Amino acid sequence: MRTILVLGLTLVLASPALADQDTLLAAMETELKRSVEGLASQDEPPYFMAYEVVENHSIEMHGEDGAFGSHSEARLRQFDVDVRVGDPSLDNTHPSAEIEGADRRRGEYFLPIDDDDEALRAALWKETERRYRNAVSRLIQIRADRVVRQDEEELADFWPAEPAVWIGERAELQLDRAEWEQRLRDISATFRDSTQVYDGSVRLSAEAENRYHINTDGTRLLVPRTHYRVSINIGTLAPEGTQLSLYHAWDAAQPQGLPSTEVMAAKAGQMAELLDALTQAPAAEPWSGPAILSGRASAVFFHEIFGHRMEGHRLREAEEGQTFGDQVGQQVLPPFLTVFDDPTLERVGDQDLNGFYPYDNEGVAAQRVDLVEEGVLKRFLASRIPVPGQERSNGHGRRQVAHDVISRQGNLVVESSEPVTMEQLRELLLEEVEAQGVPYGLLFDDITGGFTYTGRSMANAFNVSPVVVYRIYPDGRPDELVRGVDLIGTPLATFSKVVAASDRVDVFNGYCGAESGWVPVSAVSPDLLVRQIEVQRKETGDERPPLLPPPGAEVTP
Repeated sequence: MRTILVLGLTLVLASPALADQDTLLAAMETELKRSVEGLASQDEPPYFMAYEVVENHSIEMHGEDGAFGSHSEARLRQFDVDVRVGDPSLDNTHPSAEIEGADRRRGEYFLPIDDDDEALRAALWKETERRYRNAVSRLIQIRADRVVRQDEEELADFWPAEPAVWIGERAELQLDRAEWEQRLRDISATFRDSTQVYDGSVRLSAEAENRYHINTDGTRLLVPRTHYRVSINIGTLAPEGTQLSLYHAWDAAQPQGLPSTEVMAAKAGQMAELLDALTQAPAAEPWSGPAILSGRASAVFFHEIFGHRMEGHRLREAEEGQTFGDQVGQQVLPPFLTVFDDPTLERVGDQDLNGFYPYDNEGVAAQRVDLVEEGVLKRFLASRIPVPGQERSNGHGRRQVAHDVISRQGNLVVESSEPVTMEQLRELLLEEVEAQGVPYGLLFDDITGGFTYTGRSMANAFNVSPVVVYRIYPDGRPDELVRGVDLIGTPLATFSKVVAASDRVDVFNGYCGAESGWVPVSAVSPDLLVRQIEVQRKETGDERPPLLPPPGAEVTP
């Protein structure tokens, strides 16, 4: 039997004094109120509406070979209009494979950056009109489709949520541009004397974002966010023509949270030495056996392979593989591992977390979600789209502008109740090497990213991209750097073989792309020992190395 959730369309406005302080917020409220009242007399009046505006000020700067390379700056306002017609038990957002245009990608719509009330309202009005007409048309098709088709499981399309009012202090960029121009020169000069670094750059990205959200529940938010990133990207060609590259980034909420120029330059030098070593390292071979994933590597691993399968919207889509769909209450990880996602965490130690946010893109307060406790699966991440076996959103409805909201990760954290030292972890690895009769184990020291398939139309597998991999031998030989390897496998088989975790943790900060676009995320994990990992050769290239060395580089005869 379908449970019908009844939501009334009553626009609740907060104190007008707050709106008077912000022209954009006032324009949003005025136009939402006018739309609600004007569309109430239609045959299919909306039962829920929301406006979200993302105001962004960004600066990009980069240095290369000791010189300042470029500078760009942009200011823009993008917005989304959400309109739901029907009722929460069945509305225009109901998934249907038979209806064209059911994807989550929308057009991009921009508001003026001037605080002109009439211009702002006009842009909102045009998109509200379009979204409403599309919503009614789609609801008619969904109702017709249901005459001849039946859902696998009847779930409502929308959960209620408590209204929230939270006006944060507006985000503003704080950047000494002249200082950073010189810092980028100094850091990138590290690569001038390298004969192997063919491409080397240092980039500063600075962003101030103010996200406005209002809806007919009475939610009214101004959520600020600042983010600063310095990234080093270097590349070369191996003798056979394969492209090799290394990447490192520092993320902080404020510029003073970034390392000093000296620390970054030292890291750039280490990367150049490592890149040189990679060109001389032997190519890896297809292999299966025990491996250690360093903290950063295991953080990426868990985000890609486990975290995406915890995003609850996948449980209601027929084409999804639903790897853990019927395993709530069952053991899915070793008993010493606990996994949770907590967007309210601003930092771990002295490291700011990219996945921090106080309210999601549906106006629901972010909250910690305990996904796995002592190896037992407990629940899933949820937006306001109902998930089987759960009752409410847990504040994980997220999107990039111009996409529909779905449940997404924020700060995924892996914890161990039985940590061991890194030395002990290596000893356990060597024990596995001898027990399995393989010549060596592997250490994945760094991973840049990867992808995973969660659907039913192809194998539920993953492929992640390590860039720094070592062979560890049981006979005492030094660790051997290798290159050209992809880490592959299937999730259930791999997770069942995690046997130990270290007492140190590391953070991966990045951006994750999925159905609702790119969103900032973090993952935190200890080093992990996996009894069996499979790797395959990475695709090789056929480019020829340069005939001459870089200008100014010293060449030993």
